[in-house]
Amino acid sequence: MLGAAALDITQDNLDVYHPRNPQVSEYHRCVEAHFEELEMVWEDRYERFYGFWRPYVMEVIDRYLECGDLHCGFARVKCEDCGHEYLLPFSCKRRHPS
Repeated sequence: MLGAAALDITQDNLDVYHPRNPQVSEYHRCVEAHFEELEMVWEDRYERFYGFWRPYVMEVIDRYLECGDLHCGFARVKCEDCGHEYLLPFSCKRRHPS
């Protein structure tokens, strides 16, 4: 079992918002660079092993690539006490389907 020291949970860490930046991850860059190619070659290379290309795959990938992108929507968050503001990008992990 991990202790609080191993998880580095301190009051100082909880007071600072650290936004995600999915666009810098290797996985995000790989998906962005090669997903269209995968879709084009799926039938020839993978369909007999994994089945037909399912349409919902495009929806999931599009939502993933838009996740955390300020150009795709955001909320402005403002502290009523000190007036500090920041932009919170919308996430692909939604509470309802859309």
